[in-house]
Amino acid sequence: METNKSPLNIREIVYNEAGTSYNIPPHTHSVLQWYCVVFGNVDISCNENFFTLQPDDSILISPNVIRAPKYHNKSVGYFYVLFENHHLNLENLTDKVVMIPNELHFDLNTLINEIYRPGENTYELVEALVTRILIGLERKIRNHNSTDNSSNLNIRSQNELLNQIEAYLQRNLQKNISRRDLSEVFHISSSHLARIFRNISGISISKRLFQMRIERAKQLLLESSLPISEISLQVGYTNFSHFTNIFRKEMGITPSDFRRTQGNIRRKLNIDH
Repeated sequence: METNKSPLNIREIVYNEAGTSYNIPPHTHSVLQWYCVVFGNVDISCNENFFTLQPDDSILISPNVIRAPKYHNKSVGYFYVLFENHHLNLENLTDKVVMIPNELHFDLNTLINEIYRPGENTYELVEALVTRILIGLERKIRNHNSTDNSSNLNIRSQNELLNQIEAYLQRNLQKNISRRDLSEVFHISSSHLARIFRNISGISISKRLFQMRIERAKQLLLESSLPISEISLQVGYTNFSHFTNIFRKEMGITPSDFRRTQGNIRRKLNIDH
């Protein structure tokens, strides 16, 4: 198909973090809205349907559908994209919850980082990433029942390994975890394990561990009354000053200010193209 048009036109893209006060009144949009949860849980109603979105869950909501997302048990980080669809085939994707697969995590992380820290040609990069992820999700659904299971056995086993590694990291955030430790737990050489993890997730184990520690720290800051020094220890940082510095560098705000503002952080990308 030949066309000079971009596959989609982004109207608005926002990344937001919120605590227990997150409760958006029922509303509609005249264009498609792609809504994705990064951490925490969100209850969302779409007309007469109700969904609970967990981390990495997303939903593509049709125009003019009444939607109302709200807090569910945990503080939440999410982003949404409002866009006009010019010629992408997304018919299998609309109005259903779909989990972002591991092979799209690298693009998802790049998209979130670009919203946080825009650079040169930001709009073009964001448009390409959103397009790539939506196409990947559409293909995931379309191929779900027609995929040759035997041909994807190795990929599935690697995905299972990645999930097991992430579960282990989550249970042991307070510990000093090395690749050697993981190698002994999963009985795989450290280099091979690191290569599988990066190939499937798109990031290194150390980077993922850092992300999980920051996410857990944010939840504890919002959902507990623990002293920040204790939270620092629970997420694996014995040096309180170091924890404060890396938290501020990552979030643009100190842990104490994050708690004081109830985690209400909003990044709206300036769409200028």
